[in-house]
Amino acid sequence: MNRSRPIPTLAFVTSIALNLSLSVAQCPFDPTITPSDLILCPNSEGTLSTQAYDSYQWYKAGAPIIGQTGPTLLVDAYSSAGYTFSVEATQNGCTEMSPEVLVDGWAFLGVTVMTTGAQPLYFTQNGPVYCTLDTVLLVMMLPYDTNIQWTNGGDPIPGATDDTLVVTSPGQYSASGAPALCPDFQQQLGVWVDVLFQEPTQPYIVQNGDQLCAMPTGFAYQWYVDSAPIPGANAPCIDVVPPGEYTVYVSNENDCAIVSQGFFVTGIGETAHQSDLHLGPVPASDQLTITSHDGTGVGQWSLLDATGRTVLQGDGLKRNAVNVDVSMLKSGAYWLRSANGFSLPVSIVR
Repeated sequence: MNRSRPIPTLAFVTSIALNLSLSVAQCPFDPTITPSDLILCPNSEGTLSTQAYDSYQWYKAGAPIIGQTGPTLLVDAYSSAGYTFSVEATQNGCTEMSPEVLVDGWAFLGVTVMTTGAQPLYFTQNGPVYCTLDTVLLVMMLPYDTNIQWTNGGDPIPGATDDTLVVTSPGQYSASGAPALCPDFQQQLGVWVDVLFQEPTQPYIVQNGDQLCAMPTGFAYQWYVDSAPIPGANAPCIDVVPPGEYTVYVSNENDCAIVSQGFFVTGIGETAHQSDLHLGPVPASDQLTITSHDGTGVGQWSLLDATGRTVLQGDGLKRNAVNVDVSMLKSGAYWLRSANGFSLPVSIVR
């Protein structure tokens, strides 16, 4: 008598097929890639590696890399950053693919330098102009904080390797540096930062009868006697009352000034004393004659323009008369300052 054989269920057949597939496809090893989080600095290289197997094939973005059949793979920031890599390893005839790893790369903006500290007095086509009394700072901005070198006119400044440079003299400044993450990635600023300085204006005091006057004139004044401010003494000229050493501070258009040298008054009667020098002709054109009438000679003299800048100077020694060529000067108001500190107005007209 024939007996029918049992028919396997669908679930039983599926289970047998799946187990057979796993036993054929899965190898007894799992290749991995190290490092798994490689981040490359610009212009640099790195190495990916896997374990020891019989043979290898490396892949980039899922495609095989021709000729890359070793246990390591050399990658670089230019052609590899931003791509995934994997390796197919074969051992004892069984082949297994590793998980993919991403090779990334650091990206940095260009070098930036910030100018801070004092504000410029004004700007010219050659760059900003600062007062020599002020502090000017050049600061290299992050992330460039490593291997810094400042230069002036292209020449390295000895010891200038900090992120901040204190500028005390005019020049054409630049710098190079690297991020701490990539200390070998040395980058240049690529431009020069021009810095110019202007010497401060120092007013001087002239005597005009019983008054002392500040030259050159400015926007605001503060007078001192024996280094103490004189209350209310904020005009170009003041009356001399107590004896002492008088100084004056004059605020000018560019706000770059220092206190004048002292003008000593030993008594009230001294203020009435005038210079013994005489000038002619008045006004002058091409020649100016300085004459002394007390027999001591002209001595040293300086001719200053309205801004207090010395335009001519000389020494009359013991001569009683000196002829000065003023033909090269522009028309305008000047002051002749003698060796004893007194000043006389000079007018040049053409």
